[in-house]
Amino acid sequence: MPRLPLSPRKVYSAVREVQKESEGPARLLVTGSDRTAVTAVYEALIQGAASAQATCLIDASAGGESEPLPPLSQMSSGDLVILAVSPAVMDSPVFGSRLVESEQAGSPVVVVLTEAPGIEISFPGVGPSRVLGMAPGGIVPADVLAEAVADAAGDAIVALAAKLPALRDEACRQIISRTARQNAVVGCLFIIPGADLPVMTINEARMVLRIAAAHGESVGTERALEILGVIGSGFGLRAVARQALDFLPGPGWVVKGGVAWSGTRALGEAAKAYFDGSTRLTPSRLTPLVDKLKKLRG
Repeated sequence: MPRLPLSPRKVYSAVREVQKESEGPARLLVTGSDRTAVTAVYEALIQGAASAQATCLIDASAGGESEPLPPLSQMSSGDLVILAVSPAVMDSPVFGSRLVESEQAGSPVVVVLTEAPGIEISFPGVGPSRVLGMAPGGIVPADVLAEAVADAAGDAIVALAAKLPALRDEACRQIISRTARQNAVVGCLFIIPGADLPVMTINEARMVLRIAAAHGESVGTERALEILGVIGSGFGLRAVARQALDFLPGPGWVVKGGVAWSGTRALGEAAKAYFDGSTRLTPSRLTPLVDKLKKLRG
């Protein structure tokens, strides 16, 4: 295994951090004024999931004529609330009170409208990325719903995606994108050669472990060491990048940031493909990116 610029303590800390995320008690509470809409959201979320796991993670209930939105009495801190409502309910006092309840409980909210709004809509504490509309025929756009849920759930998406395959692709996409952005910033800020490696590598370790956990893999120390052996392949990429700085015009920090972003994304996509079962996670997955950088040197 390539020697990694990480102490065993940092590796263990990363493993424990991801274990905690993957074992989190996060739940999804789906409620609304329209029973058909609530059922459609529930069915979109449980696609490919084991029934027992879905029942444990999702609590779905619809209101009646006297109370269009049931109280969120079963909500715990960190639970994600999905409100499926008609546009007519948006201006009702009960809708506002449910948003307040969620905010006070520290629970993020996603709003699913029974009709596509056609315009960008947001509510207090609920940005436009967490508001979506149902397609004609009462169809919930599963990819848009997954994007909104992953955005709202934050780190809790790892535990949710482990049991709800409908959220898995989007969860991994956001994990990869977030880590790539972090490493791009690290690559720009560090000016001493090699000083960025420990920071980038621990970020990549967390990323790959989160992707593994989101696929329902058990994340333990032995598994982490197996994965970290592949992460070491990324070091050659960054070594080439630093050498390329001497041959490329323009500020070096731009090149370093771009290479950090690309290298992290390449590793993340390779890890996702591996756990999806479509390919093996090997150092060769990064070879094309290394070759491109070598060509820059002429």
